[in-house]
Amino acid sequence: MPLIGATRSPRVFAAGGHGMWGITLGPVTGRLLAERVVTGREPAELAPFDPLR
Repeated sequence: MPLIGATRSPRVFAAGGHGMWGITLGPVTGRLLAERVVTGREPAELAPFDPLR
């Protein structure tokens, strides 16, 4: 399962583990993670992929 979101370090975010789906899911991941970085709010779609789960 991919890891997408904030890490324990306040300035480090992870977005990886898509496997062969990286080309397809990369743009969506980038858009959702950019929203998290800019606004500080975590989109509900990213909750299952939290790196600290």
